[in-house]
Amino acid sequence: MDVLSLAAGFLAGAAIVYLVSYFMKPSGSEVASTNMASLSSQLWQTHEKLLKEIKQDLENPDFKFHREFYVMKKGWDWSRWGFHRKGPRLAYFLEDHDNLLQQLDTLASQGLISNEGEAEKGTVKYRLNEKFVESLRNKLI
Repeated sequence: MDVLSLAAGFLAGAAIVYLVSYFMKPSGSEVASTNMASLSSQLWQTHEKLLKEIKQDLENPDFKFHREFYVMKKGWDWSRWGFHRKGPRLAYFLEDHDNLLQQLDTLASQGLISNEGEAEKGTVKYRLNEKFVESLRNKLI
């Protein structure tokens, strides 16, 4: 067997494995339904205070279509960061929730929210997944 045949066989095998894995992965709707199933009673219980606050904020007509929110310390001045110039913003404070960043990481790992990175001057910005918002709105407390 020559080197050319060996290389061609290797490339053909790698291509087949790639194509099979690509076409066998679940579609986006299946992933979304799996993520929404993640809003289980266990998740609700472990994140109840935070999820109730998010749900309450989304029921407020001022924040009906807001999907971005910020994580900050209470001592930070809104006007100092320039948030007042952009209209009302959703913010959750580190002091109000035990292990807030870890709770948000759990929600992000399940695809319910996404970390948008650091916003202006050290605040952290997140985005709510639309399916997660629907799920929260339909959740009876």
